[in-house]
Amino acid sequence: MIERILELLEAKWLIHRETAISYLPMLLAFVNGQKFAWSPEEEAENKKRSTAKVLSFGRSVTDVAGEYSLDDPMIPSNSVAVIPISGTILAWKSQILIENVQKAQANDKIISILFPVNSPGGMVFMTDIAAQTIKNTDKPCVAMIMNMACSGAMWLISAMDYRIATSPMDFVGSIGVMTSWTDFSDLFEKKLGISVKEIYATLSTRKNEFTRALKEGNTAPIVADLDFVNQIFHKTMMDNLGIPQDSEVFTGATYNAQQGITMGLIDEIGTMDYALEYAYKQGLSNKIKSYQFT
Repeated sequence: MIERILELLEAKWLIHRETAISYLPMLLAFVNGQKFAWSPEEEAENKKRSTAKVLSFGRSVTDVAGEYSLDDPMIPSNSVAVIPISGTILAWKSQILIENVQKAQANDKIISILFPVNSPGGMVFMTDIAAQTIKNTDKPCVAMIMNMACSGAMWLISAMDYRIATSPMDFVGSIGVMTSWTDFSDLFEKKLGISVKEIYATLSTRKNEFTRALKEGNTAPIVADLDFVNQIFHKTMMDNLGIPQDSEVFTGATYNAQQGITMGLIDEIGTMDYALEYAYKQGLSNKIKSYQFT
């Protein structure tokens, strides 16, 4: 638990700023010793929403014949994997996403993947690897946006073949990189009576240089690092979506679904049933094409 908290505090972020700020009261409460716990019902609901599954169909996509886990050996032919991308994208959640996509890719009974997405983005670490895993998949990958797909989530859906918002009020974009620096020195010294002193070897002039520069009010080194990540983010979006380098989207703005279509970030607005049907039909079409070329 402590290791993951430290990882969060040290991370660079691809995240929608307003959402990140909304987490601040929770962080402050944690620092003050408050505990957090979901009720069993909330925990079960959260797990259900975030768990990948496979759907099989009867005569149409509105006729769901069965629901299976990705590991189930009894998955019928022409099934669709449903792999959610929800909440803050953390490195360990990206690893699970990668594993789920690889399982769907390896199963011949699965013809396409639908990704229900409601995420403000998250950590830089593992996002590019997860996106490349999705892009390398030879089965149709469809994003079904449900509220938001921002920053790191926008990076992930850019790697998919098609992007469908489920409401005109969904929002996308926030293409940019940020980090935050949390200084606990006053808390340690004034509240806990702990004074932390840093001592470095003579030749270790660049060790912890970002933190040392920030303490001196110099943000240049960390901005340069953020610019490096941002450059990769922008190039990926240009390559995946064909967006020109001078596009307004690279300012980090957020757009509603209709604006997102105009800016080339997503493809259309439809219902959840429509998104599932689109993924299913694309899977069937891709399967027929693969037979034609073998």
